[in-house]
Amino acid sequence: MIKFSNVFIKFYIRKMFRSKIPVIYVSALFFGVVSWFTAYGQVNRELDHFVYHYWINKNVPSVSVGVLSKGKIVYQDAVGYSDLENTTLANPKTIYRIASISKSITAVAIMQLYEKGKIDLDADVRKYIPYFPKKKWKFTIRQLLSHTAGIRNYHDNEFDSKDYYRSTRDAVNCILNDPLEFEPGTKYLYTTLGYNLLAAVIENVTKIPFTDYLKKYIFEPAGMTSTLPEYHKDIIRNRAHGYEKNIYRKFENAPLSDLSLKFAGGGLISNTEDMLKFASCLINGKLIRNSTLDIMTSPVKLKNGQELGYSLGFSAGKDNKERRYITHSGSGTGFVSNLLIYPDENCAFVCLVNCKEKSHDNLAFQLASLYLDKSRIIPKILLSDRLMGIYYNSGIDSALNHYYRIKKDSLEYFVFSPEEVSSFGNDLISIWKIPDAIKLFKLMVSDYPNNPKSYAGLADAYYKDNNKGLAVKNYRISIKLDPHNSYASDMIKKLERL
Repeated sequence: MIKFSNVFIKFYIRKMFRSKIPVIYVSALFFGVVSWFTAYGQVNRELDHFVYHYWINKNVPSVSVGVLSKGKIVYQDAVGYSDLENTTLANPKTIYRIASISKSITAVAIMQLYEKGKIDLDADVRKYIPYFPKKKWKFTIRQLLSHTAGIRNYHDNEFDSKDYYRSTRDAVNCILNDPLEFEPGTKYLYTTLGYNLLAAVIENVTKIPFTDYLKKYIFEPAGMTSTLPEYHKDIIRNRAHGYEKNIYRKFENAPLSDLSLKFAGGGLISNTEDMLKFASCLINGKLIRNSTLDIMTSPVKLKNGQELGYSLGFSAGKDNKERRYITHSGSGTGFVSNLLIYPDENCAFVCLVNCKEKSHDNLAFQLASLYLDKSRIIPKILLSDRLMGIYYNSGIDSALNHYYRIKKDSLEYFVFSPEEVSSFGNDLISIWKIPDAIKLFKLMVSDYPNNPKSYAGLADAYYKDNNKGLAVKNYRISIKLDPHNSYASDMIKKLERL
């Protein structure tokens, strides 16, 4: 979709009036632009406004979003830079790591085999991958899909693994000899590595390599031309670089990571257009039947009757307007992704960001509220980010003065909460600015006297300052406000042993 911003339009109109082009042509152009801009629509202008302010206020390298409505892509935009070092602008075709949204794609592949009668969701997984050794308990494909099989998650440096795995079986070997974490069906443990077993099932049942199966039976039928497993060595046009923020909120290159350990659970790359095509095909029954999608998104219960929010490759629920949705998010090395589908409304929303940090909102739900409910949303600035920026340049007194100014007259523009103040304070402790952290947490105790984090944070700062007495005193106040504060209890025991 060709899309122009207000700035773009004003710039070219100004250029035309400064040139020697006859006024009649300038007037025609002006009214043509006005007509187009009117037709462009209020909702799209609100989306433009939101995406731009998300990029600015959240301080991310780039953000790419898309909206599907009634089976058609009605909006796409990308703002910012896919490559900061080379100032390469992102565009709607820029390819990002989609991280754990890969699980939803793998789950659809499994359900295709279920539809064809080639697998039983409740059969012992070893029926389909006999090379996987017996464990204390049996577990099923359904339990793998819902993260209730007892398979462990990452150990050590596996999340950012730099090792290349030549095959699905090599990836499975990482968990081959590990015991199950619990009896299957009794607990929930989110695990990306468990999805490698589902890739192994697909390969052994179809006799087709997992990534080839995805290409033939999901990507090609859906018209997804930019979705593929990310091989680090490959040259991939329009691929975004991933970033992280350091403690001072400055961008850094994300760690090197080879995704071959987790293609099935977190190793695919894509763009907004392909993700919307995937969503459209799920809604219209092109990849799996609607009844099968219903199975995938029905509540999963543990043996004790507890109902999980995660189903078979998707989370499912209802929003505050009682609209049914299915969703998955991803957080990979240097990237964050969200996919949100409203099957009954025939709508979907996708957002991709090339920066991983602790503070990302679920952008897709905000887009849905804006588009479906005509809400006006301005993404808020994180208080901790702003205070750290002021601190980095001007010190603690300037940061605290800014805190008071925001509290007085700018609250609507910020995520202003005890958690945000505590986050800034904890960061000061991390960089060993202990006197400044004490000053900050004293302010927090004054402003939030009933918040246990105020006193726990102050206690942490005193502990780092070797002031055992004041540390214990504040940990005890924190426990009084929150008797279940095990961290504070453990810290008191630790200090009493010293």
